[in-house]
Amino acid sequence: MDPLWLVIPAAVALFLARTAIIARKLKIAASNPTLVDTRAFRDAREGLRAHRAPLDEAVAAPKGQLEAAKRLSRSAPRARVVSRVARMVEDAGHERGA
Repeated sequence: MDPLWLVIPAAVALFLARTAIIARKLKIAASNPTLVDTRAFRDAREGLRAHRAPLDEAVAAPKGQLEAAKRLSRSAPRARVVSRVARMVEDAGHERGA
């Protein structure tokens, strides 16, 4: 007997078995439609949790910088800022008066 005649029925049997298994899974999924929704919600919730940590860090960073700037502005008295132009004017005034 030729081995080809054994392979063809085996391939057909395998195809029918896989088709029956897939049909059974689809039938179970159709009988309980909320199961798919539950899985989708669970996956979405896990995705949101994964992005929550970087988001919290990004939100906290400006707050920390703002608090540090407030502390620095309160701790030291504010010095008078003299621009270069003001210094040049003062220097020119002193030279004329001398």
